[in-house]
Amino acid sequence: MDWNRSVRLLRAAGIGMTLGLSGLTHAQDEEPDLKSQLRDFIFYVNVHQADAAAGTATEILGQGLSPRELLELVEESDIQDELDEALAKALRRAEIEPIAAKIVTMLSDGRLQRARDPNEIERNIKGLTGGLRERLYARERLKAAGEYAMPQLLDAMLQRTDVQLRTQVQRLLNESGRAPVIPLSVSLMDIDPAGQEQLVNVLGQLGYAAAAPYISELRDKTLSDPVRNACDRALDNLGASGSTAELYRQLAEGYYNEREELTSFPGEEFQLLWTYDPAVSLIPTAIDTRVYHEAMTMRLAERSMELGSQGPSALSLWVAANFSREIDEADGYDNPAYPPSMREAMYYAVASGPVVSENVLGRALEDRDTRLARRAVEAIERTAGPSLIWDRRSGQSPLVAALNYPSRRVQYDAALAIAASQPRASFQGAERVVPILASSIRFAGTNYALVIAESDEQYRSTRRVLEGMGYEVLPFGSQVSELSQAIAEVPGVDLIVTQAGREKTEPLVNAIRSSAKLSAAPILSLVATDELPRLRRVHGSDISIMVRSFGIDEASLNAAITKLVDEAAGGVIEEDEAREFAMRSLAALRDLAVAQNSTLDVGDATVSLIAAMNETTGPVRIEVAEVLSRIDRATAQTTLAESSLAASGSERIELLYKLAGSARRYGNLLNGPLTEQLVQLSATGDDQEATAAATVIGALGVSESDLVRLILAGQ
Repeated sequence: MDWNRSVRLLRAAGIGMTLGLSGLTHAQDEEPDLKSQLRDFIFYVNVHQADAAAGTATEILGQGLSPRELLELVEESDIQDELDEALAKALRRAEIEPIAAKIVTMLSDGRLQRARDPNEIERNIKGLTGGLRERLYARERLKAAGEYAMPQLLDAMLQRTDVQLRTQVQRLLNESGRAPVIPLSVSLMDIDPAGQEQLVNVLGQLGYAAAAPYISELRDKTLSDPVRNACDRALDNLGASGSTAELYRQLAEGYYNEREELTSFPGEEFQLLWTYDPAVSLIPTAIDTRVYHEAMTMRLAERSMELGSQGPSALSLWVAANFSREIDEADGYDNPAYPPSMREAMYYAVASGPVVSENVLGRALEDRDTRLARRAVEAIERTAGPSLIWDRRSGQSPLVAALNYPSRRVQYDAALAIAASQPRASFQGAERVVPILASSIRFAGTNYALVIAESDEQYRSTRRVLEGMGYEVLPFGSQVSELSQAIAEVPGVDLIVTQAGREKTEPLVNAIRSSAKLSAAPILSLVATDELPRLRRVHGSDISIMVRSFGIDEASLNAAITKLVDEAAGGVIEEDEAREFAMRSLAALRDLAVAQNSTLDVGDATVSLIAAMNETTGPVRIEVAEVLSRIDRATAQTTLAESSLAASGSERIELLYKLAGSARRYGNLLNGPLTEQLVQLSATGDDQEATAAATVIGALGVSESDLVRLILAGQ
C-alpha cells in the first residue's frame, strides 16, 4: 500500500498521525492514481465513511474519463466484484447514493459503448466460429449489443460462403429476444426469396407479434410458394389474423401506447429507426426517444392507409401521433422522421376534418393527455359545424365530454368551441357550456393547489412554498375523502402535492386518480429516499406524476413543481393567458346573445357576470357590461345602472352607453331611485357624460315630467 493511500485510510478511520519524513511529504503531494482511488472508494464505503467515499467518488468522476475508459480501468484493476458490492451498499445510503448512482451509470454506459462499437461487433461475429469459450464470449457481447449489431449480423446471415457462420448467427438470433424483430422485419421485402424464407422462420420462432404485419405483407406479395408457406406458418405461430392493413394499424397502436416490448432501449436518450436499402443493407437512424414512438406510429399508420385501411381510425391515429410529436419535440431538434417539407401538425388535423379530430380528442380524454386534448379541440373549433359536434347515433361526443375533463384549460377550450358552432338543437351537457364560459372570466387566473400530507406541519411547510409561487392552497387533509367538499367548491385543481409514509404513496395516488375532478391533475409525490427508485419505475411513463425525496430543498421543490406543471399541463395559467380566456369567453357569450341562441342561454351566466363587474377592470369589464346589456333580466340592467353611476370618467360614459343598449332592447327594468339618479346625472354631468345619461333616459322612456325637468334645468 503506498504512503499517500495509507494516510487517507488512517484519516478516514479517525487516527491522527504526525509524520516528519520528507519522503512521506512528497508522497502526500502526489496525485493518487485512479486505481488506488477506486480501491479507496470501496474501503470507505465498507467502513461507513460516507463523506470520504463521496469525496473520492467525486475525484474519480472529475478526472474526465469516458464511460468506456472507466470500465476498462475497473477491469484492469481486477476489482469488479468488490466495486459492485460497494456500489450496492452505497446506493442504499442517502448521503452517497447520488454520486454512487453516477458511477453505476458510467459503468453501464461503458459496457454499452464497447458492445455497440462496430469493430467490436465484427470481432465478436468472427468469434462465433471459434472455440467454445470464444463462442460463448462472442454470443454474450453480441446479445449485449442488441439492435446495434443487426446490420452486421444480417449480412452474416444472408451470405452464402460460410455455412458455419450463417448457422451460428441464425442460432444467436433465435435466442436474442425482441432485438432482431424490427430490423429483420423491415428487411423482408427487399431481399431474395431464400433470405426471406430464412428471416421469416427466425421471426416466427422468436414469437413477437410486432413482426406480423411485415410477414403478412410479404405473404400477400410474394410469388414464391416456399416463402408464402413460411409466412403462413409464422403468422399462425404468432396468432396473427386480419388484413395486413389492420395488422399495421394494430402495431401502430402499440407504438402510440409506448408498450414496453416496443421500446428497445428504455431510459436511453436515443432509439433506432430502421430502413433497408438493397445496395447498403440495414440502415439505423438515431432518433430522440421523446419522439421515437410517434415516428413509428406515423410510419405504420401511413402503411396501413396505403394498404387500404377502412374508416378514420388509422388517419386519426396518425394525426394524434403527429400532434404528440410536435408537443414532445425539443425546440430546434432536426427530426429525421419528420423532414422540413412536412407542415405543422395542425395543418393535417384541420385538413382531415372534424370527425378525425373528434377521434383524436376521444383518445386524449381516455389517456388523460391534456396537451393533446387542447390541440384536438382547437382543430374541431376550426372545422366543425353544430351538427358535426354532437349529432352522433351513439348520443356521445368527445367535445361535450371535454366539458367535464379535469383541466380547466380543456373545459374552457371545449366550451368556446361549442359556443362558436352556434348549436341549433339541445344536447346532453348543454347546460354546462355558458357557466364554464362565465367562470373563465372570473377564475381563469387563479391557480389552485391541493396538499395531502400526514401532518399539519408538513402541510404548512409545503403550503408556504406553493403560496409563494402564486397558488391558492386548499385546506389541510391527509386523505382525498377528507377534502371532497373543498375540491367541489373550486373550478379545478391545478396541482397536487402528496407527502405519505412508506407504502402509502401508491394507494394515495390511486385514490386521487379515481376522483373525476383530480384524474388529470399533475401530482408531485414526496417520498422516503429508499422508495424513490421503485416509485420512479412505477410512474416513470406518466408525465403527470413526479416523484421526489422528502428532503428536497425549497429551490429544488420550486423547480420540480414548475417542470411538472409545464410538462403535464402546459404551465400555470398566467395573467395574460387568463385575460385571453376571459376576452374569448366574453366574445363567445356576446355572439350567442346576438344570435339569440336558444340552446345556449346566455342568461345562465347572469350571476357570474354580475360578480365579474365587481372583480374586473379595464377592457374586460367593458366587455362584461356588453354581454350583460344583451341579457333580458332586471338584475343585469340594474347592475349596469349601478356600475355606471359608481364609475367615473371615460369608463362611466362607456358603461352608460351599454346601459342604453340594454334599455333599447328590453325597455325599462330599473326601479325608481336608479332612474331618478340617472335623470339627475343627465342634468348635472359634463357634456359627454350628460349626453350619455340622456341617451339612457331616452331609451328607458322616462316620464314627460322628468323630461320637462331636464329642459328647465338647462335653462
